[in-house]
Amino acid sequence: MGLYSHYSTPDLEALRQRLMDSLHARLTGPTSATSNGRSVQFQQQTDHIRKEAGEVATELARRNGQFDRRPIYLA
Repeated sequence: MGLYSHYSTPDLEALRQRLMDSLHARLTGPTSATSNGRSVQFQQQTDHIRKEAGEVATELARRNGQFDRRPIYLA
């Protein structure tokens, strides 16, 4: 049971689209602004967005019958 298991599939697809739009805006948007001799720079931290988008994609894949495959460790 995943973090997003209580969401409906259309809600998850909408959330995935919003996350991708947010990631695209973060990566392509301006990273600095200047006004009246003052400037500010923004950091493009996308790790959290990428992690959440991955979790949503994993939940959607699980619902479509595709399971998350992990490496097999031999002792």
